[in-house]
Parts: sequence; structure tokens; C-alpha cells
Amino acid sequence: MLKFSSQNCLKNKHILLGCIVIIGAFLRFWQLGEWSFWIDEVLTVLDAEEFSFTNSPINPIPYIAAKISGTIGEKLSFMMDIGDEWKSRLIFCLSGIVSIPIVFSLGQSLYNKRVGIFAAAFVALSNWHLFWSQNVRSYVLTFLFAVLTALFFYRSFDKDSTILTIGALFSCICLILSHLLAAAIVPTLAVFAVLQLVEKRNRKRWVNLLIFFIPFALPVLMLVLPQIRNYISSGWGHNEWGRSPLYIVLTIGQGVSIPIVVAAAFGAFVKPLDRPTVFLICFAGVPLVLMLIASQLQNVAGYYLFWTTPAYFILAAVACEHIWKGIKPIGQSLHTGALMRVLVPCVIVMTLLAQDYLYYRIENGGRPKWRETFEIIQAEREPTDQLIISEPEMARFYMPTIRATDIDKLVKDRTGFEKEWESSSGKRLWFVVDVASFNVFDSDKRVRNWIRQRGQMVASLPAFSRAKDRTIHIYLVE
Repeated sequence: MLKFSSQNCLKNKHILLGCIVIIGAFLRFWQLGEWSFWIDEVLTVLDAEEFSFTNSPINPIPYIAAKISGTIGEKLSFMMDIGDEWKSRLIFCLSGIVSIPIVFSLGQSLYNKRVGIFAAAFVALSNWHLFWSQNVRSYVLTFLFAVLTALFFYRSFDKDSTILTIGALFSCICLILSHLLAAAIVPTLAVFAVLQLVEKRNRKRWVNLLIFFIPFALPVLMLVLPQIRNYISSGWGHNEWGRSPLYIVLTIGQGVSIPIVVAAAFGAFVKPLDRPTVFLICFAGVPLVLMLIASQLQNVAGYYLFWTTPAYFILAAVACEHIWKGIKPIGQSLHTGALMRVLVPCVIVMTLLAQDYLYYRIENGGRPKWRETFEIIQAEREPTDQLIISEPEMARFYMPTIRATDIDKLVKDRTGFEKEWESSSGKRLWFVVDVASFNVFDSDKRVRNWIRQRGQMVASLPAFSRAKDRTIHIYLVE
């Protein structure tokens, strides 16, 4: 008779990993095309349509991915009924799925297969990773390339391999070309390298480090040129959204989940001087410190550090593995010991599953209902109607036939709404009030009060996610 136990199950780690990847793939493809685009996705899609090597942004990889994804999606649309959202998100979804086994490889290289399995499971069920895997944005690509960079760079240290060093260099370049601020990984790896050179020095290691770091020296030196600095900072704004260091820390904590953060802290504590743990502490800590400093000067969102979250997942897996090895069920304490072994992993998994449930059932995939908004307006609009909206690019994508006015232009002039209303010559005005944006530029609700006094609410599309109200109200002024 075959004796089944959790220990026997863990021996078949590749089968277990396959099951984890399948579950992760199912979650990432589930309702992939159901969620409406949000503003940053639409901007990426629109820019990707105009992308060329002569018209390329400073981070071209997500736009290339979006363009390829749209092309593949168009070909698949002949075989299945898929919308624009599904087509554009395909490559990003696949990148999220591929990153799951790569996290396993990193966890296994740093520690062992059990740590890799735990880490891969946490990533597969992660609500934050799921969100970015269903998003036409750069962040799941930064996660993928960051894991590859970490994997190749660490293994190159273990084996003093030039081939692995070149792999780390290529992955790191792809990471930076996905999101410029991810260049913080370079000082991160430099800190780790310095710490390791204190431990062991040899000629091959010096050569490999020079191969990796020299290509990044020239771009750093170019920062002394004012035009380069202005170009880099021009698109980031000056923190009009009020993002503070506390906001950044809380975003990471909420994104990876509190149980993961607590377990990761414990995982770092149990082996604080171990080389793999030092590597992960540098991976998570150095970019965080740099971004907290940068947040005092520029607009830095917490999700810019999403690419550092593999360190949290693996350190949490280390904590689970430490408990697993430390508690050995013997004799009468067999069931109690087995329960204690799985308690922490189960708490983490149940927390992640609860967040996934909220994501699908309550939070509308973490997005406002923009597509539904334009469907309502399209059904009731007249040919001469005008649209006033805070995100005109959304109208350009979902309803290009309607005249859309940026509400920001009217807000700057206190009489802007009256002028727009008077100049409409009896035409009806549609106002789309997306609460998340209005809370920033209309904190005193002056604009919303004007709209409520003169308009009639046609529909309200509620959405609440990541501790923010993303509801959209539709008003008609006639």
C-alpha cells in the first residue's frame, strides 16, 4: 500500500511545482479580458501603437511587449472571441506565469528545493503579482527580469562563471529598459559584491564584476549633464499625489501581505549572516532605502519597488522551511508536530487566497469600471453631446467619436465650467467623475458640487480596491 504523507509529497517537488504553475496560470488567465483598462494601461496601449525605433520612450520594453501582444491577440481573435484588453495583456500574463518557476529556481539556488517550492507557491497566489500579471504595464516585466538578474548574478558568484555574469548583465539591462528606476538594482548588487569581496577575492571574480558593472558606469557619468537629468525627471512629476515614505512602506506591506512581511523578517533573522540571506536583505533593503530618499525629491510610487518583492517571498519561504525542519513529529506528538509544520505556510496561503477572492469578487480586479462607463454613455448619447472628463485618453480609446474636453483645463479657471456650459449652445454635457482623480485636484469638492447642482446623475459604478475608492459617477448636464 502506498503511504501518503506531506513528506512523500515534497519529494516529488517537480510535480508539485508543475501544479503550482498550473494554478498560477489559471488565476492569471481567469477574467483576463473582463477587467476594463485603467488610465495607465490605455496610455501604454496608445503609445505602443505609435512605437517605433525612431519614436521610442526611455523604457521601450513594455511598449514592445504591448505591441507584440496586440499583434498576437489579433491573430488569435480569428479563433476565439477576445477583446482588446485580453489581446494587449497576453504577453504580460505569460511573463507573470513564467516568473513563478524562475522564483523557484532562485529559491533553490539560494537555499534548497523546499524553499523554492514555498516561494513559488506564494508568488502564484500573490494578489499583487496577479494584478500586475493582468496589466499592460511594465511592473510584471521588472519582476521577471529582476529575478533573472538575481539568479544569474548570485550563481555567477558561486561558480565564478563569465557566462552567468553575461546573463545577469543582459537581464539587468532588460530590467532597466522596462522601468528606469529599477536601475536601483545596480547599487544593490554592488553592495553585495563588496561584502563578498571582503570574504573572498580572486582574479576571475574581479574580471566578472568588471564585465557586469562597467557598462553601467557611462550612463551614471552622463547624469552630470543637465539635459540628461531633466529628461529623466521630466515624466515623474513632483509628487502632486502626496506620496510619502510611509506610503511607500505601507504599499509594499499591503502588496505582499502582512503575513509575508512578518515571515520574511523572521526568515532574515534566523540566518542573518548567511550569504543567501545577506543577498536577499540587499535585494529588498537597498532599493527601498534609495526610493525613500528619492521620494523627498520626486514622485515615487510604492509599486515602483514591486521588482524587489521576490526577496520577501523567498525570505518568507525560508521561515517556513526553518519551522518545517525545526519541528519533527515523533510518537504521540505526530499530529501536533505535523500541524505546527504547516501552520505558518497555511496562514500565508489562506491570507493570499482571501486577497484573491476580494480581487475577483469585490475589487473588480483593482480597476475602475471605465469600459462600462463609456458603454452607458454610448447607449444614451446624442450626436452633438460633449464629454468632460479628467482622463481624455480614456475617451480617445473607448469612444473616439465623441468630443472630449480635459476637465483640468476648466478647473484652472473658476469660470471655466460656466464658459463651457454657455458655449455649448444648448448641447448636453456629460461629466465623468472618477473619484480617485477628483480627490487629488478637487479636494475641496468645488468642482463636484458645481456638477451636482446643475446635473443629473445617470449612473454610479462603484469599485473599491487597495484601500482606495475608485468609483465612477456619470452626470448629464442639459
